[in-house]
Amino acid sequence: MNKRDTLTKKQQEIYNFLYKYISDNGKSPTIYEIAKAFKVRSLRSVTQYLDSLQRKNLIQRSRYAKRGIQLTEDKKPFEEIIQVPVFASAGCGNPSIIAERTFDEFIPVSSKLTEGKKENLFVIKAIGNSLIDANIKDGDFVLVEMTENVKNGDLVAVIINETAVIKKIAFADNAIILNPVTKNPEYQPIILNKNFKIFGKVIRTIKIERNNDYQIVPIIEH
Repeated sequence: MNKRDTLTKKQQEIYNFLYKYISDNGKSPTIYEIAKAFKVRSLRSVTQYLDSLQRKNLIQRSRYAKRGIQLTEDKKPFEEIIQVPVFASAGCGNPSIIAERTFDEFIPVSSKLTEGKKENLFVIKAIGNSLIDANIKDGDFVLVEMTENVKNGDLVAVIINETAVIKKIAFADNAIILNPVTKNPEYQPIILNKNFKIFGKVIRTIKIERNNDYQIVPIIEH
């Protein structure tokens, strides 16, 4: 017997709505959008229907993603959500932000944004606007792969005397040059030949807004 044959009429309607919404939009609806579509006032009622679909293994749900519903029978795999730790902050101006390993927050990130990588990934909050022409603005979250394998022109996170900075790297003889990516003359290159460590390579900028598709999720201490 097909799993969908065991559904109640309302469960089938919600399943069909999920299937069409994901097919049309490339992402799942929020619980609020489902409730609105079915003119249901109680969000709890929606979650109960979703729980039923999940028990029947027709959907999977990510705990932290607002749009984290996946259809298990869909021929095209839905995006996997990876919890990436936040690694303090990094200055995109002068290197004046202390680089501390403060993994007290995690950000759920779609695997589509990580280029298939699942390990050695960190999110750093950018401080400053020296990379504004690279689409990295003050307050943006930057996805970084922890590696020293970088090449000329890569955007990198570098630790300098226990501070962190994000810049575009260039290699010159026995030194590295960390260049801003902006026309603003206020920001100047940083030239280093010692007392630095390449922390990682920037994969992409993640535009995150609270109460949107993704939210920062704090760790709960037990």
